[in-house]
Amino acid sequence: MNKIAMKVNQANLVKSLKYSFTNKTNVLNELMQNARRAKATQVVFEFAPETQILRVTDDGCGIDSIATLLTVAESGWDAEVMAIENPFGLGFLSALFACSHITVVSKSGSLCCATADILSFKPVAVKPVLDWDGMTTITLTGVELELERIDSILQNVARGFPVPVILNGKVLDRKHALDSGLMFIDTAIGSVYLSGVDRPDGVHNEFEVYLQGLPVYSSYSYCQHWFSTRHRHVIHLDSARFYARLPDRDKLIDEIDVVARIKAILTAELERHFVDLKAKLPAEDFILFYEMLRHWHLLALLNDVPVVPREALLTINDYPVCNTEIYTDFVSMPDNAMTRAEIEAGEVVSMGDDIATDGAARNLFAWKRGSLVYNGGLDSGHWIHALVRNLKDEPLSLELVDETHAAQFQGDWVWVGVRFCEAYRIRIGDDCVEISDDACYLGSENEETVIVPKSDASGYVLKQISTYRNEHDDFQESAHEADMAAFASFVVANTANDPADALQRLLPVFAGCPSLYDKSFVVNINAEGHVASVVAA
Repeated sequence: MNKIAMKVNQANLVKSLKYSFTNKTNVLNELMQNARRAKATQVVFEFAPETQILRVTDDGCGIDSIATLLTVAESGWDAEVMAIENPFGLGFLSALFACSHITVVSKSGSLCCATADILSFKPVAVKPVLDWDGMTTITLTGVELELERIDSILQNVARGFPVPVILNGKVLDRKHALDSGLMFIDTAIGSVYLSGVDRPDGVHNEFEVYLQGLPVYSSYSYCQHWFSTRHRHVIHLDSARFYARLPDRDKLIDEIDVVARIKAILTAELERHFVDLKAKLPAEDFILFYEMLRHWHLLALLNDVPVVPREALLTINDYPVCNTEIYTDFVSMPDNAMTRAEIEAGEVVSMGDDIATDGAARNLFAWKRGSLVYNGGLDSGHWIHALVRNLKDEPLSLELVDETHAAQFQGDWVWVGVRFCEAYRIRIGDDCVEISDDACYLGSENEETVIVPKSDASGYVLKQISTYRNEHDDFQESAHEADMAAFASFVVANTANDPADALQRLLPVFAGCPSLYDKSFVVNINAEGHVASVVAA
């Protein structure tokens, strides 16, 4: 029996490791990380695009061994760093792959050679540094990057970095760093800054995650956008508990599980904060955080608050229509939050009708009564549910007052039956409203009929019947306008007391036809409503 053991082809392994780094800009992260681990007070980048030379300087503890620096998978950091941060010993490879020539100067010596020599395992000379000035300098020559690219990358990775980062004399913004002035709290996963908890200004649902000061996860893909950095929670994960992918450290290991845990911690910390805030703020101020509470599933905190957020209520302030994207929106939130006493003094209803399908009767009923409409969005245990009147739970009936007749409207787009009357009454349960100035469509699943009282000849009821969208979802404006005009004429023709008056109101203006001036005609209308003949009188 032969025994074999795994072997490693060192040259091929190192050559292959070049492709393990996500991109050639990873060298920037790695050199920043080395400076931080060396306890530097700052890390300085200088890049000259015309010579492709990148120089990185820090004032940390220095490199103890150049030989260890060039040893793959061996880290030269002290026991504390090894225990907390788990360095891989691969980071310096990114520097070797990013340039053609490298110079290193630190307390253990200086190195100046072609990177190809190092990567091919050729011996390279290390010279002693007899009078070290406390600065470690790494100079990379032949860096094929643009200054704009380096600037963009460094601005991104410096945002949460604990050490000041300088590029060509410019100190980069570290708005998410632990020493940035943000109020971080200690949690089971690390340090967390909660955004949007001091003043209500919308939903703060996105977050940025850092490990060892470098970004490893963003819940928002466009992380450079001003909104995404200003309105974000910030998490600095505990390096002893969470790990990043080798070798880049730009992505979390078990990311799905870690992100789920982060969200759970954020929810718990936000709940703790808002419980405290609820005890301190007046009710009308606390409910201004409604959007935050809704997103983070904390609406139960509002269950005993005697003020209802504006977002939970609607008022009907215009003629109801079937589609508010095409036509004017007929509902809006109240101007102010409402107290329980104010709500109990009025009426809150719900209906959930699709006007084109179910008709507009319930919406018209609520509009004419001045009822508030519950918009949903509160916890099932909230006190408002006991006060909401569901109009669909009560019988609905319509009664026409002094109905005159019925006729069929035939427009370019809409054909519908119409019943004419003096007024009509909408009765829901024991309550009734009488309407004489607004038409009502009964819905496609009901009688598919329009009720037109005497004082509405506007044609607006067509906005309850159809969206006037074709099979491509395009609004047919010309058909809509033609039908509106035709319906107005149709109503005039069907409601005028005197036929001559109706004809006069339906005739167009002849200002552009001087040959007709001061002339009289006899017009004959046939049984189908078409002009049969016109004879000069």
